Amino acid sequence: MIEVRKQLYEMCDKTNTSRSGMDHLVTYYIKSLGWSEEEACKYALSLFHDGTITQIKLIGKDGKEL
Repeated sequence: MIEVRKQLYEMCDKTNTSRSGMDHLVTYYIKSLGWSEEEACKYALSLFHDGTITQIKLIGKDGKEL
């Protein structure tokens, strides 16, 4: 496992975020955008740092804020 994916998983665990959900996101970036695994993981990790993941988690599955 590359170091940046380990960092991504650590952030997932720290913030109680689904690793499998992040894996799907990383896979999307790799397959759809042609990014390397490292690029995709770095970008996914940046979503924690800029608050995007927190905002997404505040919205429930039905689209309403929790």
